[in-house]
Amino acid sequence: MKSSLPHKTYLFTHTLPELKERCSYFSINAVKRSLTDNEIELADNSLRKYMSEAMATGIVVDAGRGWYSRHNKPVSLDPKPVAKVIRDVKKVFPLLDFCCWSTVQFNPFALHLIAQPMTFLYAESDTLNSVADALRGIGWNAWANPGKNVVDQFLQSGEKTIVLRPTKTDQPHIKEHAAAIEKALVDLVIEANKLKLMDSTEVQRIIDTALGSGLLQLTVLFGYAEDLKKKIESKEIIY
Repeated sequence: MKSSLPHKTYLFTHTLPELKERCSYFSINAVKRSLTDNEIELADNSLRKYMSEAMATGIVVDAGRGWYSRHNKPVSLDPKPVAKVIRDVKKVFPLLDFCCWSTVQFNPFALHLIAQPMTFLYAESDTLNSVADALRGIGWNAWANPGKNVVDQFLQSGEKTIVLRPTKTDQPHIKEHAAAIEKALVDLVIEANKLKLMDSTEVQRIIDTALGSGLLQLTVLFGYAEDLKKKIESKEIIY
C-alpha cells in the first residue's frame, strides 16, 4: 500500500528503521526494493541525496560505497595474539613488508575456543623461505606455503605454529603489520578448508558474529574476497 507520507520522511521513519531491524548491513539496492514494494519511486539522485542526509544525521552508518549499517562502532581484531611474532620478524627483517593474523583473534566470535591456535603471515613469495628459516631459528614452528599433505603435522605442532603465505593481491589496510579484520575473515575462509582448521559451519558462525558485532567496511571485505575468488555470505547482510 502506497504511503501518504513524503518520500524522504517515509525513508527515514519506515524503510531504514525496518532494514536496520532485519539485518546489520544492507545495500542501496535493498533500500530501493523496499521502497518499490511500498509503491514509492525515487530517482537515483534523490535517493543518494537522502541517504547522505541519513548518514549525516546518524540514521545509518556508511559501510562502504553503496552499503549501510546499523552499527556505529567498528569491530576489529585484538592485536595482542600477533604482537610477539610481529616483534620477532621486525627484529630480523626490519624492512620486510608483511602482515599477520591468528586464529586466536577469532575466539571472541566463535562458539567454542578454536582448538588449534595458528598464526598466518603474508609477505612477498620470494621471502617466505628465508623468513620461515629465521623464525624456526628462534623457536617458532614455521611453514613456508604448506599444503594439505602436512596438515597432520600441524595438528601436533602446538601454539607456536606459523604458516607463511605469499601476498596474492592488494590487501586491505594494515596497521603495524596486523591484518585488518576484513582481510583476516576472507583468509580464514580459505585456510579453514585448506588446512582443516574448522568446519564450514563454524567459519560461517564467526563471519555472522563478527558482522553482527560492529562496523566492518563491506566494500573492502567483498573486494578482497572477489580478488581471491571467494564469496562472503551472511544472514547479517541484505544484498
